[in-house]
Amino acid sequence: MQPNLFIITICNQVETQLGFKITKIADAHKASAQMAVLKLHISPHTIARLFGVVKPFRTPYKDTLNVLARYCNFTDWEDFCENQTNIPFDPNFFLTEASDGFSLAILQLALANEDFEAIHLVLEKAKGIENETIRFTAAELIGAHVRKSSKQNELLQLLARNTIGHLFYYECYVDEDNEGNYFSEALSQYYLPQSNNDYRKLFVYCFIISQTAHKEQKASPLIPDFLSLIQQLDKKNCHFHERSRWIECLMLIDGFKGVLPKTYPSHLKVVIKLTTTVPDNEKAWLLARPIKALLLFGLKTELFANNELNRVVDDLIKNQKKERHSIALYILQYYWICKSIHFNSKTIYAPFRIHNILFQNESNEKNAIEFAIASLFATGINKDISTTNLKQYCEAKGVKWVMRLLEEA
Repeated sequence: MQPNLFIITICNQVETQLGFKITKIADAHKASAQMAVLKLHISPHTIARLFGVVKPFRTPYKDTLNVLARYCNFTDWEDFCENQTNIPFDPNFFLTEASDGFSLAILQLALANEDFEAIHLVLEKAKGIENETIRFTAAELIGAHVRKSSKQNELLQLLARNTIGHLFYYECYVDEDNEGNYFSEALSQYYLPQSNNDYRKLFVYCFIISQTAHKEQKASPLIPDFLSLIQQLDKKNCHFHERSRWIECLMLIDGFKGVLPKTYPSHLKVVIKLTTTVPDNEKAWLLARPIKALLLFGLKTELFANNELNRVVDDLIKNQKKERHSIALYILQYYWICKSIHFNSKTIYAPFRIHNILFQNESNEKNAIEFAIASLFATGINKDISTTNLKQYCEAKGVKWVMRLLEEA
């Protein structure tokens, strides 16, 4: 098991607060003693396991995370998670310049001035970086800039010519909003010709097939390439995102062929089987994408009637943790609320809302879900405004599945 991004981030902040790295048992004892002075108690062994000195890593108890958060001047773990932006804090943001290594700050400066030569030089320094926090921070910096750049095509081509550019932008930063289809076109025109990894090709095919289906309601020309490629691949070797996209695409293809009402039970059996052996964050994606595909083709009633699937969804939503919010979990929450209303469920559940600063490259779907949930509880003039505008928004942004869940069977 690997630590999630928030745990990696809190560990980095704790080390900054301590003033030293925790790389051996003696460091863990020293850290425990320093925290104890502040009446914050964590055993040296727990600290050593959390920081990888003792193997294997295990997800720490909530009480442990609360203590770490308080040491970093937050109220508790939830307060810490709520105050993290989509660009996680990392001490290396400002501490790599002196050694002339890869610098997030210098990357941001080169992007701000759109100095292509400097961007290339900075990316070259990034080779060999293993720190996930730095990698995803760089991806967010690059992605956020590319989305609004007046020199977008030149940047997209530069990133496609560089293996680190591949990693930071085309592989770590996946722009689901895809405004004007710029991201899918960049994948097709610039990234795909440079990629010789079949599992990365699978991602490209799946992304474009899904985008074409949801935004244009038509089958992508890449479907034959996808069907040919998956004959050579093993789902077991796929990242969980690719696994969920693979199944989603098979459903979308069956939908365009008109056979999905017959084949969806077998697809859902595959999904449910996969969810039995993966952690909740992966489970959410394995459920969310296929549900969207079925809703796009009007199979809401069939989804609501699938008791086995709904047991998995119910357990996931009722046991969701605040620090694990994702668009996938948001999709499942919306589905769960609609299903509960449909069956007149009396279950009391407090829905969560993702902070606006998070998931900026998935804002269209996030907004559509929030508008739709609001419309479920709106009355009077608010209901009229919602009815008038929601359908228009969903059609414009290519998230018609959101409306399908509201429509009467």
